[in-house]
Amino acid sequence: MRPLARAIVACLFALGWPGLSAQGAAGSLEVRPVVSRAFIIVLENRDYGQVIGNTSFPYLNRLARTYGLASNYAGVAHPSLPDYVALISGSTFGSRSDNPLQRFPGPTLVDQMSAKGLAWRGYFEGLPSVGFTGSYAGQPILYAKKHNPFMLFPHLANDAKAAANVRPLSDLRSELNAPDAPRLAFIVPDLCHDIHGAPSCPITPALNAAGDAFVNDLVVMIQSSKAWTPGAAIIITFDEGVGESPHGAGGRVATIVVTRDGPRGVVDDTPYTHYSLLATLEDAWGLTRLREAKTAGVMAPLFAPKK
Repeated sequence: MRPLARAIVACLFALGWPGLSAQGAAGSLEVRPVVSRAFIIVLENRDYGQVIGNTSFPYLNRLARTYGLASNYAGVAHPSLPDYVALISGSTFGSRSDNPLQRFPGPTLVDQMSAKGLAWRGYFEGLPSVGFTGSYAGQPILYAKKHNPFMLFPHLANDAKAAANVRPLSDLRSELNAPDAPRLAFIVPDLCHDIHGAPSCPITPALNAAGDAFVNDLVVMIQSSKAWTPGAAIIITFDEGVGESPHGAGGRVATIVVTRDGPRGVVDDTPYTHYSLLATLEDAWGLTRLREAKTAGVMAPLFAPKK
């Protein structure tokens, strides 16, 4: 491609041009998104159409209009657990169960990060202690290990250094303002605030509204912190939707990308899955793509492009 044409397409990426395929452009131009830090917030069990346009989610819809919306993004499995595993490993390993006694082999994204000296944390609301390995916690129960993929990989759960990175969500605020704030923060609210629901939680639509308000507080806290540095991004997604989509067995879900420096008001209808999010982070951080992420499209139009 000639330099002028390359420059034009790069500008379109910077503007979030929705007609550009992330996969195609990345392959032809070697465009890679800039992600200095990634804050991934995972919510539960809502299909795309149950979120986008739903007045019970005013804040999520405002973010989707203001920043970037992946409108053709899908989970990769049912039920929840294999989707969480896929987000950090690039595979479900054939799992179709929420059984928290399942175990999976490495490597994972965080193994790659640790090898390269990139700090990471998992933050879980309701986690009773750092590195907690139990299946459930709380009275009433609001923490579930099935939503904590790090503790499902024995080489992470049984390693004191790795397990020390799996922390209660209450630790997030202070660590956002620490000099060594993590490059990856994987954030999972409890069963009420992630909109999954439990007997002790509000019922819909109050459950939706509570989750929406909780995300509002999280995003404001992150954007107000010292960790909201150039290139930082908050990715809000759902583990699974309803049924299946043409490119993802977990159904179509709303995925919103909030960037400090990236495009605004972008709706990207490129087919993506959880493997695309993993591939995007691996490419941005110069890591080798794992398993199914090897062939996944990169979500470049939703992030600031590397210049």
